[in-house]
Amino acid sequence: MDVIKGFKNQAVFLASLLTVGSTVTIASTANAVTLKVTVENLTPENGAVVTPVWFGFHDGSFDSFNIGESASSGIEALAEDAITGLEATVPGLVEFAIELGLDTNDVPPQSSRIAGLFADSAAGQNGGVQGIVIDNPAGLFPGDVVSTKIKLDEDLASNSFFSYGAMYFPSNDAFIANDNPIAIFDGDGKFTGADFIVLGDQVWDAGTEVNDESPLNVPFTFAEVGNGIDENGVVLPHPGFLPAGSGGVLDFGDGFFANADFTTPGFQVARITIEKVPEPATITGLLLLGGLSILRRRVGRSR
Repeated sequence: MDVIKGFKNQAVFLASLLTVGSTVTIASTANAVTLKVTVENLTPENGAVVTPVWFGFHDGSFDSFNIGESASSGIEALAEDAITGLEATVPGLVEFAIELGLDTNDVPPQSSRIAGLFADSAAGQNGGVQGIVIDNPAGLFPGDVVSTKIKLDEDLASNSFFSYGAMYFPSNDAFIANDNPIAIFDGDGKFTGADFIVLGDQVWDAGTEVNDESPLNVPFTFAEVGNGIDENGVVLPHPGFLPAGSGGVLDFGDGFFANADFTTPGFQVARITIEKVPEPATITGLLLLGGLSILRRRVGRSR
């Protein structure tokens, strides 16, 4: 119970220090396009936490992981400890994490995190951009909906595909991510966006840490970051948690995560949408049309 209290208090403390109305701005041309990425945690009450979601827009060449192959260092850090490599972009987050017990020696170098791997990849070098969906640093709790905006250079060849990743918490190394990039523009360059639901059978096991579900190895607080028994396996569909009553994560904190079993038929983890934000000229035009409509009605009544 003390572990759960520590996790909850830590999340509340960090959230009280951080309010992110995040808009990531990338150097762009006059033809820039702004997209809004929204993530909703669809797990039920006492379900799971979806940690801050890393995302990247790219040319389609970035491969987050392959089923049946060893996870990259970026997926390992993401799945085991919710580390993306973009934490430093959130003002004060790293400093407060250290204050609350994070040992930076347990954190992999930036080049090994998913953000670093993306930046150094051919996709990143070819104009790909990345960001993070975050409000509460602990992640999205059941029912939470968080959005962030990102401005892209309208170079469709460089930014026409979408990749994402987040830890499924609590776990040793469960995560959600797309193994194949998702196209958000069609072959003619028209924006198609995305709107999809991540189901329970799309929760992956990174194969990097043994699923013992020990509170000493699951990162409820920053003190557990870097803990765990190496598995040396491969990425596979996650087999599920230990049964309730066996002392695993479903029993933690008197059932705080009792409904996090993603193997339940029809279980929904998250909804992710990508929308195009109307440009100021478009918004102004809509307001003008609305004003003219109101004026026309008033003139009609006065006759």
